[in-house]
Amino acid sequence: MKHSIMTTWIVGLAILFGIGLSQPTTVSAKSNAVKVTNTQSLTKAPYRAVSGYLYSSAKLTKKVHNADNYPLTTFYAYKSANIRRANGNKAVYYYVKNGNGKVKGWIWSGHLVRLINISQQRKQVNQIIGLIDTLSTDNKNNVISILDLMNQQSTLPNLLTQLNNLAQSINNNPDIVKLNQIIQMIKSDGQTLNYLFSEGINKLYPKIVTIHHLNNRVFALAQGLLDRIN
Repeated sequence: MKHSIMTTWIVGLAILFGIGLSQPTTVSAKSNAVKVTNTQSLTKAPYRAVSGYLYSSAKLTKKVHNADNYPLTTFYAYKSANIRRANGNKAVYYYVKNGNGKVKGWIWSGHLVRLINISQQRKQVNQIIGLIDTLSTDNKNNVISILDLMNQQSTLPNLLTQLNNLAQSINNNPDIVKLNQIIQMIKSDGQTLNYLFSEGINKLYPKIVTIHHLNNRVFALAQGLLDRIN
């Protein structure tokens, strides 16, 4: 009987301490939990990783590379993921690979620095200006009106939506083709074009430079286009 009671106590204590020991682990796992809310493909673009880790998945459960070990490596971004942590904090992670694909993983977008070919971007800006200039008078004025309405709270998707709406509302086929070309150019690298205008396109040199944090500069883009058109 004593043996049975002792066994029951031991089992009870084991269960009690087992639960007590497992609780911090459970809390820690929950606190580190990541929910992927959205993923999308990106236009392939070159970056340098200035810090942080690359993870095997967007859930950030396993580190596979330390970016500090690859200071001169060019990475190419292919996908983005919006994540939300258990504490509610949100972040955007990019899936990147080096040139031969051996070093790859998900890294916080804030740890990436974009590599930009200024010469190529100047050419693209001139192509956009040329297309706008060759639109019929009415549609050229419509584009100018759209650009005029952009303010510092406007986003790139908002500008693209306005241009798309214009393209769908007209019957002039040559103008529709040109508007769609403009939309594709802005969509493919709008953040870079925004940077060019916000910094002053004539101040930049035709070489590869590194640019950080190119987000939602549609106002500078719109103003830059307007300045060049007018």
